[in-house]
Amino acid sequence: MSGRILRFEELNSPAIAELDKDKTAVFLPVSPIEGHGPHLPLGVDYFDALFFADKAAELTVQKRPDFDALLYPGIPVGIQLYKQPGSLRVEGGVLYDMIVGLGTSLALWGFKYIFILSGHGSPKDIVALESACVKVSKKRKIQMHNISGSLAIRFLKGEFIEKISNRLSEPLKEREKELLRKDIHGGWWETSMMLKLKPDLVGDGYKSLQDNEKERGSSGTFPGYFGSPAMASAEFAEASVEVLIDEVGSVIEKCLSGKDVSRETISPIYNMLILKPKFRRHLLMGILITIKSLVILWLIYRFLIR
Repeated sequence: MSGRILRFEELNSPAIAELDKDKTAVFLPVSPIEGHGPHLPLGVDYFDALFFADKAAELTVQKRPDFDALLYPGIPVGIQLYKQPGSLRVEGGVLYDMIVGLGTSLALWGFKYIFILSGHGSPKDIVALESACVKVSKKRKIQMHNISGSLAIRFLKGEFIEKISNRLSEPLKEREKELLRKDIHGGWWETSMMLKLKPDLVGDGYKSLQDNEKERGSSGTFPGYFGSPAMASAEFAEASVEVLIDEVGSVIEKCLSGKDVSRETISPIYNMLILKPKFRRHLLMGILITIKSLVILWLIYRFLIR
């Protein structure tokens, strides 16, 4: 039997053992708890990750009824957060090790297709998740991908604005498109998503919040968001979800069909060394090794050559 959506924590060990690992796609929602201004709950990114993991699972069994979709419980961790009360971060190396550990464990039990869905778009977080996926994929010879990273960067660059606009009852005006290009955190899109997913958790005051395009608002302090919360609507969320899910579904379908989708899931920032999860540690080790080598060379010169 296939075409099922299963929840990992609800299964027992025999049920896991009996799954056809060649025909099971595992979905890991991973996003931090983080402040998103005065109008949104701390769980914005986490709620988004859960939602997109659920939608990805539904789409998978619709397009590939020969597959089961296995949903792992949401993992509320992340890095590089805005410093607001309630933002909870871990070190990049911790996030990386956690995802490598989970991916490795799943691979050891035979799972071959693992997809991470995240609602958090910070560069270091994206690269940490991608690095973990690359590590597990290479070492265990499986397909593990962070679908959300490259997608988040394309979204923030404005690549999907026209597609979203075309799905709205009233297409976006040029000024609105410009505002959307500057919408980064707790603004138009994320407020819209919460109006769709958790409307009871959205503060009524969002409609009176001013556009904020800079680090500090008119009061001289950071208001907790970048963007235009007052523009938000559930309709906008619906339109953007349709566009993003189409992209997610396309990548998953290609992967399950045996195609290499790394070019689509590895973001353009992946190779930036400064964003790597253990960059500081590696940099320090490199400095120490260099110093040690120089000392050894000096000792050789001092006592042997001279």
